[in-house]
Amino acid sequence: MQPQQRIVWICLAVILFTSVVWFEALVLPADYLFFWRWTESQVIYESLITVGFLVAAIIGYFLLRKGAGDWDQWKILRLGIMIWIAMLALLTLFSLYVYTLGNQHVADAYEGDGFEITAMGSVNEREGVGEFFVVMSCDFRGLYKRVIYLDRVVGVDDVKFKWDNGELRASYQLEGRELRDTLIEVDELYAQCMRSDSTRPME
Repeated sequence: MQPQQRIVWICLAVILFTSVVWFEALVLPADYLFFWRWTESQVIYESLITVGFLVAAIIGYFLLRKGAGDWDQWKILRLGIMIWIAMLALLTLFSLYVYTLGNQHVADAYEGDGFEITAMGSVNEREGVGEFFVVMSCDFRGLYKRVIYLDRVVGVDDVKFKWDNGELRASYQLEGRELRDTLIEVDELYAQCMRSDSTRPME
Protein backbone atom coordinates (compact mmCIF):
# COMPACT_ATOMS: atom_id res chain seq x y z
CA MET A 1 0.00 0.00 0.00
CA GLN A 2 1.24 3.48 -0.86
CA PRO A 3 2.19 5.62 2.19
CA GLN A 4 -0.27 8.31 1.10
CA GLN A 5 -3.14 5.82 1.03
CA ARG A 6 -2.15 4.48 4.44
CA ILE A 7 -2.14 7.99 5.91
CA VAL A 8 -5.59 8.71 4.46
CA TRP A 9 -7.14 5.54 5.92
CA ILE A 10 -5.56 6.12 9.32
CA CYS A 11 -6.62 9.79 9.46
CA LEU A 12 -10.20 8.93 8.50
CA ALA A 13 -10.28 6.24 11.16
CA VAL A 14 -9.02 8.62 13.87
CA ILE A 15 -11.63 11.22 12.89
CA LEU A 16 -14.41 8.63 13.17
CA PHE A 17 -13.09 7.22 16.47
CA THR A 18 -13.03 10.64 18.11
CA SER A 19 -16.31 11.99 16.70
CA VAL A 20 -17.92 11.68 20.13
CA VAL A 21 -15.30 14.14 21.44
CA TRP A 22 -15.22 16.82 18.75
CA PHE A 23 -18.71 16.65 17.21
CA GLU A 24 -20.57 19.19 19.33
CA ALA A 25 -17.57 21.45 19.95
CA LEU A 26 -16.87 21.72 16.23
CA VAL A 27 -20.39 21.71 14.80
CA LEU A 28 -22.20 23.82 17.40
CA PRO A 29 -21.48 27.58 17.40
CA ALA A 30 -20.92 29.36 20.71
CA ASP A 31 -24.08 30.44 22.57
CA TYR A 32 -26.28 28.25 20.40
CA LEU A 33 -28.05 24.92 20.85
CA PHE A 34 -29.34 22.53 18.24
CA PHE A 35 -32.90 23.27 17.14
CA TRP A 36 -34.27 20.05 18.65
CA ARG A 37 -33.18 20.87 22.20
CA TRP A 38 -36.10 21.61 24.52
CA THR A 39 -38.62 20.05 22.12
CA GLU A 40 -40.58 16.80 22.03
CA SER A 41 -38.16 15.55 19.34
CA GLN A 42 -35.07 15.90 21.54
CA VAL A 43 -35.05 12.24 22.63
CA ILE A 44 -35.23 10.99 19.03
CA TYR A 45 -32.41 13.21 17.73
CA GLU A 46 -30.13 12.62 20.72
CA SER A 47 -30.64 8.85 20.47
CA LEU A 48 -29.79 8.87 16.76
CA ILE A 49 -26.63 10.89 17.37
CA THR A 50 -25.49 8.58 20.16
CA VAL A 51 -26.00 5.52 17.95
CA GLY A 52 -24.18 7.38 15.17
CA PHE A 53 -21.07 7.72 17.35
CA LEU A 54 -21.00 3.94 17.83
CA VAL A 55 -21.50 3.25 14.11
CA ALA A 56 -18.74 5.75 13.27
CA ALA A 57 -16.32 3.96 15.61
CA ILE A 58 -17.11 0.57 14.03
CA ILE A 59 -16.52 1.98 10.55
CA GLY A 60 -13.32 3.55 11.85
CA TYR A 61 -12.11 0.13 12.97
CA PHE A 62 -12.39 -1.29 9.45
CA LEU A 63 -10.69 1.76 7.95
CA LEU A 64 -7.83 1.48 10.42
CA ARG A 65 -7.48 -2.22 9.71
CA LYS A 66 -7.22 -1.36 6.02
CA GLY A 67 -4.47 1.15 6.72
CA ALA A 68 -2.57 -0.53 9.56
CA GLY A 69 -3.68 -4.16 9.54
CA ASP A 70 -0.25 -5.36 8.38
CA TRP A 71 1.64 -3.67 11.23
CA ASP A 72 3.35 -5.83 13.84
CA GLN A 73 1.60 -3.81 16.55
CA TRP A 74 -1.86 -4.40 15.05
CA LYS A 75 -2.95 -6.91 17.70
CA ILE A 76 -2.24 -4.48 20.53
CA LEU A 77 -3.80 -1.62 18.60
CA ARG A 78 -6.87 -3.72 17.88
CA LEU A 79 -7.29 -4.47 21.59
CA GLY A 80 -7.30 -0.78 22.43
CA ILE A 81 -9.81 -0.09 19.66
CA MET A 82 -12.11 -2.86 20.88
CA ILE A 83 -12.04 -1.41 24.40
CA TRP A 84 -12.93 2.04 22.99
CA ILE A 85 -15.80 0.61 20.93
CA ALA A 86 -17.05 -1.31 23.97
CA MET A 87 -17.06 1.93 26.01
CA LEU A 88 -19.03 3.67 23.27
CA ALA A 89 -21.46 0.75 23.19
CA LEU A 90 -22.02 1.08 26.94
CA LEU A 91 -22.51 4.84 26.54
CA THR A 92 -25.05 4.20 23.77
CA LEU A 93 -26.98 1.62 25.79
CA PHE A 94 -26.98 3.86 28.87
CA SER A 95 -28.16 6.87 26.87
CA LEU A 96 -30.96 4.89 25.22
CA TYR A 97 -31.96 3.53 28.63
CA VAL A 98 -32.11 7.02 30.12
CA TYR A 99 -34.02 8.40 27.13
CA THR A 100 -36.50 5.51 27.38
CA LEU A 101 -37.07 6.01 31.11
CA GLY A 102 -37.35 9.76 30.84
CA ASN A 103 -40.92 10.90 30.39
CA GLN A 104 -40.15 14.53 29.69
CA HIS A 105 -42.75 16.28 27.62
CA VAL A 106 -43.69 19.77 26.55
CA ALA A 107 -46.49 20.89 28.87
CA ASP A 108 -47.22 24.06 26.93
CA ALA A 109 -45.59 26.42 24.45
CA TYR A 110 -46.19 29.99 23.36
CA GLU A 111 -44.94 31.13 19.96
CA GLY A 112 -44.35 34.82 19.41
CA ASP A 113 -42.68 36.99 16.78
CA GLY A 114 -39.20 35.45 16.47
CA PHE A 115 -39.27 33.48 19.71
CA GLU A 116 -40.90 30.54 21.44
CA ILE A 117 -41.41 29.97 25.16
CA THR A 118 -41.56 26.35 26.23
CA ALA A 119 -42.45 24.62 29.49
CA MET A 120 -40.88 21.17 29.54
CA GLY A 121 -40.57 18.64 32.31
CA SER A 122 -41.76 15.37 33.74
CA VAL A 123 -44.10 14.09 36.44
CA ASN A 124 -43.27 11.31 38.89
CA GLU A 125 -46.10 8.81 38.47
CA ARG A 126 -45.88 7.62 42.08
CA GLU A 127 -45.87 11.03 43.69
CA GLY A 128 -48.06 12.75 41.12
CA VAL A 129 -45.82 15.84 41.02
CA GLY A 130 -42.81 16.75 38.96
CA GLU A 131 -40.26 19.30 37.84
CA PHE A 132 -40.63 21.73 34.94
CA PHE A 133 -38.30 24.17 33.22
CA VAL A 134 -39.42 27.23 31.31
CA VAL A 135 -37.08 28.40 28.55
CA MET A 136 -37.14 30.90 25.70
CA SER A 137 -35.79 30.02 22.25
CA CYS A 138 -34.93 32.71 19.70
CA ASP A 139 -32.59 33.63 16.84
CA PHE A 140 -33.46 30.50 14.86
CA ARG A 141 -30.77 29.77 12.25
CA GLY A 142 -31.32 26.48 10.48
CA LEU A 143 -29.92 23.81 12.78
CA TYR A 144 -29.31 26.26 15.62
CA LYS A 145 -31.09 28.53 18.05
CA ARG A 146 -30.35 30.55 21.15
CA VAL A 147 -31.95 29.42 24.42
CA ILE A 148 -32.16 31.14 27.78
CA TYR A 149 -33.45 29.81 31.08
CA LEU A 150 -36.50 31.55 32.53
CA ASP A 151 -37.78 29.50 35.44
CA ARG A 152 -37.76 26.16 37.22
CA VAL A 153 -40.53 24.85 39.41
CA VAL A 154 -41.05 21.64 41.38
CA GLY A 155 -44.12 20.20 43.06
CA VAL A 156 -46.52 20.75 40.15
CA ASP A 157 -47.94 18.50 37.47
CA ASP A 158 -48.65 21.00 34.70
CA VAL A 159 -47.69 24.39 33.30
CA LYS A 160 -49.93 26.56 31.16
CA PHE A 161 -49.30 29.87 29.44
CA LYS A 162 -52.04 32.46 29.26
CA TRP A 163 -52.29 35.89 27.64
CA ASP A 164 -54.01 38.26 30.06
CA ASN A 165 -54.49 42.01 29.52
CA GLY A 166 -51.55 42.23 27.12
CA GLU A 167 -49.27 40.19 29.40
CA LEU A 168 -48.00 36.63 29.13
CA ARG A 169 -48.22 34.66 32.33
CA ALA A 170 -47.15 31.16 33.33
CA SER A 171 -49.61 29.24 35.48
CA TYR A 172 -48.11 26.42 37.57
CA GLN A 173 -50.78 23.89 38.44
CA LEU A 174 -51.38 20.80 40.54
CA GLU A 175 -54.42 18.66 39.83
CA GLY A 176 -56.02 21.54 37.98
CA ARG A 177 -55.45 24.07 40.78
CA GLU A 178 -53.19 27.05 40.18
CA LEU A 179 -50.39 27.14 42.74
CA ARG A 180 -48.41 30.02 41.29
CA ASP A 181 -48.77 32.64 38.62
CA THR A 182 -45.68 34.27 37.11
CA LEU A 183 -45.45 37.25 34.77
CA ILE A 184 -43.16 36.74 31.77
CA GLU A 185 -41.64 40.01 30.55
CA VAL A 186 -41.60 39.03 26.89
CA ASP A 187 -39.89 42.09 25.38
CA GLU A 188 -37.13 42.27 27.98
CA LEU A 189 -36.48 38.52 27.89
CA TYR A 190 -36.44 38.46 24.10
CA ALA A 191 -33.72 41.14 24.11
CA GLN A 192 -31.75 39.06 26.62
CA CYS A 193 -32.23 35.96 24.52
CA MET A 194 -30.85 37.65 21.42
CA ARG A 195 -27.76 38.58 23.45
CA SER A 196 -27.60 35.17 25.17
CA ASP A 197 -27.59 37.25 28.34
CA SER A 198 -28.75 34.53 30.68
CA THR A 199 -27.62 31.29 32.24
CA ARG A 200 -27.96 28.57 29.64
CA PRO A 201 -30.44 25.92 30.83
CA MET A 202 -29.68 22.31 31.54
CA GLU A 203 -29.66 20.40 28.27
